[in-house]
This record gives sequence, C-alpha cells and structure tokens, in this order.
Amino acid sequence: MGDSCCSPYGIGAVAKYLQSRLGVFVYSIATGSSEFTDVLSSYWGDVNDQVASACAQLRNLTQLSGGYNAVGLSQGGQFLRAVAERCQHTGPRMHTLITLGAQHQGVMNAPGCMSLPLNNSHGTCHLMQKLLGAGAYLPYVRDHVVQAQYFKDPLRLPQYLSANPFLPDINNERGPGARNPVYADNLASLARLVLFRFSEDITVVPRDSAWFSFFDGERLVPLQEQPLYTEDWIGLKRLDQAGRLVFEEAPGQHMQFSLDWFGSNVVDRYLR
Repeated sequence: MGDSCCSPYGIGAVAKYLQSRLGVFVYSIATGSSEFTDVLSSYWGDVNDQVASACAQLRNLTQLSGGYNAVGLSQGGQFLRAVAERCQHTGPRMHTLITLGAQHQGVMNAPGCMSLPLNNSHGTCHLMQKLLGAGAYLPYVRDHVVQAQYFKDPLRLPQYLSANPFLPDINNERGPGARNPVYADNLASLARLVLFRFSEDITVVPRDSAWFSFFDGERLVPLQEQPLYTEDWIGLKRLDQAGRLVFEEAPGQHMQFSLDWFGSNVVDRYLR
C-alpha cells in the first residue's frame, strides 16, 4: 500500500536484493501502467481485476514455465493468495508463497486501534470502527477503495458476506452453495505457505489476521478454531496436516524490516 512495483526505496529494492542474492529471474507485479498509477492502484481500484491482471502477467512470462515462488508484502499477501487460488490450475504453478504482514482475515478498524472487545471500546477508535463499518460496504466505496475490499466488520458480518466483492470470495465464506472447491485444491497444492506476523504491528488490526486469526468482536479466534480451517474451505487444513503451513513472527512494526533480516529469515530459510 502506497508503494509501486519498482520503487528503488521500496518493493523495487526487495526485488533487486532477491535477484542479486539468489541469482534468479525476479518479477515484481505492477497493477498500474506508470509509477503514479501503480501507487494509486494500491488505494483505488477493483482488486478482482488486479488479481486477474496479475494472473495474466505471470502466464505470459516464459521464465516462469517451470513454476515460481512468490513473496507478498502487506496487502500483496492476500492478493497473491488469490492468484494461487484462482490461477494455479491454469499455470504457471506457484510453489512457495510467503506473506509478510498480510490481512488474510481482513481488517476491522483503523491503524492504531487495538482489538479490544467492541462493547468495551470507546473514544476515537470506537467512532472510527463504526464509521468504517457503515461506509465500507456502500456500493461506490466497496467497488473502488482497495482497503474496503478486505474490511471485515465483526458487527456487520451479513453485510460483509453479501456486499464485500473480494475477501469473502477468496476465503470461501459465502456458504456451501457458493464455495469454490478449486480454490481449496489450488492452495493445498502449494509446496509451502509461510505466514509472517509482525510482533508489534498496529497498522493491521488485528495483527493476527496475518495468521488467519479473526477478531469476532469479543476475542481473537485462532485459525484452528474456525470453520475456515475445520471444514477446510480453502485448503489450509490440508497444508497444515502435511506440514506445509508455517507460522512465523517478524520483530517490530508493520513492514519495518531490514534487507539483512529479510535475507536471513526469509530468503535463506524458504527460498533456497
């Protein structure tokens, strides 16, 4: 969010580091036609269209004909998971997916507003949660604001399920009749799914969304206690039982890591 695919001080630096450390072809996905529109598209656009564009870009890269590993930073984590779920069977095949600080179970409040029981919260954060919940599912907002497309209000779950155009779909939450079994088979086909949570993350609320935990308004519900896992809606249970689902923690605030840390804890451990 707020970065472009090739910024020398952001994602571009990570891509250049990966290329030099591993000596492999690295491709950074753009969702805009210029640096300005690429940055703008991290706030404004249709995420489903962006995922479809990413699938098409990857399909046209002959360098990836044998498959590839993927790294998703922040919201790019759930967007790349959508690529795996929707496009794995059409190729190229994703082998390992690593996400850092992703919002796999969405966000439910503004950055800095901690996940307290909603009936005990007060002040600015309580007001922000109410305003965001009231606005996120309005047609114009949900169709154009990227972050609204993964806003999951625990007090408005029916509205979330019916109106949110992106996250309920990739999490297969809309009920048995609407569930897409291809998503589960595709994600379960990964060699490994690695989920990094930032230990002091206050940007992602709740921070444990990076591990698929969901704050239900009263408490944080771990992945393993949710139907998403127990009924294996998207293949996570299969991955976990096969030892291919990994939970990791990164120190510090959201996306505040050095390239040295990234090399030792991500590249050397999971990309070699």
